[in-house]
Amino acid sequence: MRTFPATPSDEPTTLGGGDTAANPVEQLLGALGNCLAVGYAANASVAGIALNALRVDVKGDIDLRVFLGLAEGHAGFDSITATVRIDTSATPEQIAELHAKVIASSPVGHTLGTAVPVSVELA
Repeated sequence: MRTFPATPSDEPTTLGGGDTAANPVEQLLGALGNCLAVGYAANASVAGIALNALRVDVKGDIDLRVFLGLAEGHAGFDSITATVRIDTSATPEQIAELHAKVIASSPVGHTLGTAVPVSVELA
């Protein structure tokens, strides 16, 4: 991540952690929320739309039994939902157009929404 320090990560105490930071799956949800927020802010600015407030809530459904070795199957999220709340004086049509632009251009959204090859190598 360029020259930034490592992002702290921890697990809740129920998973053996100290609960001092977001865990990796929470960070993934945060990355999507932040990417969407930047997309709304940038595209609104370009379109001349003033945003009074913007909130992106992201949640995911995940079965931790696979991660813990208690079951077999898909270890990741089964679904992710983002709810966007925009306070603006823009028309509903402008908001719909802004929303469509953000969804069509979100790098994190597209990465999560498509099958992206991931290679993890042991060195």
